[in-house]
Amino acid sequence: MFSFILAFFILAPILIFYASGYRYDLKRHKIIKTGTLMLEAKNLTKADLYLNDKLYEKPFDEKIFVYNLLPGEYTAKLSKEGYHSWQKKITISSSLTTFEKDIILFQNNVPLQLIDGQITDFSLSPDNQKIVYTSLNEPFLELYFFDLTLNEKKLLYRIPANAKIFINWAPSSKKILLNVDSNFLIFDLQNFAQTVEIKDILNFNPTITKWDIQSDNLLYALKQNKIYKIDLLSKTSQGIFNALKETIEPEFYIEADDLFYIQEAETQNILYKYNFNFKTTKKILAISKAKNYQFSYSPNNFLGLLDLDQQKFYLIKKINTGQEIDVLLEEPVREFTAKAASWDTNEKKLLLYDDFEINTFDVESNEKIFINRYGQVIKKAAWYPDLQHLVILFENNLQIIDLSDDNNNHNAIEIIKFDHLYNFYLDGKGENTYFNGQIGKQQGLYQLKLR
Repeated sequence: MFSFILAFFILAPILIFYASGYRYDLKRHKIIKTGTLMLEAKNLTKADLYLNDKLYEKPFDEKIFVYNLLPGEYTAKLSKEGYHSWQKKITISSSLTTFEKDIILFQNNVPLQLIDGQITDFSLSPDNQKIVYTSLNEPFLELYFFDLTLNEKKLLYRIPANAKIFINWAPSSKKILLNVDSNFLIFDLQNFAQTVEIKDILNFNPTITKWDIQSDNLLYALKQNKIYKIDLLSKTSQGIFNALKETIEPEFYIEADDLFYIQEAETQNILYKYNFNFKTTKKILAISKAKNYQFSYSPNNFLGLLDLDQQKFYLIKKINTGQEIDVLLEEPVREFTAKAASWDTNEKKLLLYDDFEINTFDVESNEKIFINRYGQVIKKAAWYPDLQHLVILFENNLQIIDLSDDNNNHNAIEIIKFDHLYNFYLDGKGENTYFNGQIGKQQGLYQLKLR
């Protein structure tokens, strides 16, 4: 009896401490309160969970709690056949639960070839249902329309193989603006017979033509120092701005009742704003001397201007007051090194990259965040729709990197490996990526299912 009583007083506290989550740490030689890990990956079932390369006893089904983990660093990995594994270093703290939510395992699939041939360029429509691409078929360069929902293609235009061609979608995805050696054409993808040449409306070829940011029936064109508004319904045009004898660079941006344009100066160029209501002109910013600029549209309170020659991106704070866009000159203009920039879907973070380095900029914290620097040229980078991943195109591979790790130790998944890759697009949900490339002697336009 006394033995049982003694055993009870010895074992009872141990069992109580054990049930309360206390463990004896052999490395620290002391009793420590354990922590908990919670992992969640929606729609992922029958996966394997590894902690420090040791298979966990229970299978993973969308969500799992792992209790009584000693504090410290763990390598957690989720794997499933037919998927790329997810892996991350996780810190477990005493008495706390560490959460890892919205985990994605990308499918490990073989790309499906949609079009065979030498695809020189392609563009995915804003509604993610159509592709327009150019295919080299000596001695011609052929422009095709491809319907992703019907899996049908149609030849739109044929030009000499050495011609330069640029594709620009209308906001509705129903029309495209084509620039062929500075000859601008409009193709109506609902009525292929209705092809419009801009020079037939203006009676001359403009230097640049671009869509209105909200309408596929309105365009704007620049010729020398004058900007014209083009109405495709009435097939008419009118001059809306004349810079007199001042020289305008071939890039401008119109939002609501304001025109942003660039003038040449002796040692630098000047960004100006003209308001159509008040007929007023304001100097906005002195910028670098260059010939190739690109405005970036965003519905948030920023205006972006990219200097393609010197890889500079200017971020300017603005407010739409209803009658005009007021540029806040007292706010500092942010300048970044970048050859391209794009906003996330929440319009709060800006993705910036040059040839070798990727950064993001958070407008709420006013903080630039370094992502990574690579030893190969970055051809293109884009946000993945969950905003926790980036997709990066290099010369011969396409990678997805995980941004959820706060220690700049971003895991990378190589989802495509070809001899040459040229361009890619993601659909709106991140379920598919489309790319053109070459592996061996095989060339074409491909689709890869990610989720």
